[in-house]
Amino acid sequence: MRVNGQALEFALDPATPLLWALRDAANLTGTKQGCGGTGTCGACTVIVDGSAALSCTLPIGTLEGADITTIEGLAGHPLTLALVAEDAIQCGFCLPGFTCAAAALLQQSPRPAPEQLDALPNRCACGIQPRLRRAVERAAASMATSPEPAPSAPTPAVQQNIVPPPR
Repeated sequence: MRVNGQALEFALDPATPLLWALRDAANLTGTKQGCGGTGTCGACTVIVDGSAALSCTLPIGTLEGADITTIEGLAGHPLTLALVAEDAIQCGFCLPGFTCAAAALLQQSPRPAPEQLDALPNRCACGIQPRLRRAVERAAASMATSPEPAPSAPTPAVQQNIVPPPR
């Protein structure tokens, strides 16, 4: 499979959920776990072949040849810039999943209708839903005036956690 533009192969049990392969094996920890693998919260949403998907319910064995984008792959995307501009970042727990779901929606529907925005399954417990919605609308407007979408930055297949030295 390709993850954020990089070819990646997991030497894991094919039944391993994509969420854990991304977090534990690829060290892409932006994707969050919230519901314990029941697929009910949306925190683990990633983009698989252009569509939003719950990574906690997707076994990696079903994803051979898939193109996967995580929150790390959306760095510099008009939506991430709009989220900052609209001050739509609170605790950050739901944000990676929401961002992936909304980016997939914008890819499929560049000018989403209000009911499409309301249908996004991701919810924010911090209460910033109005700002999240404005950010998606801002990103859609920005993307409509841009000649082409911003490229996502490739992410290395394995990243290192760098811990600063103690003071």
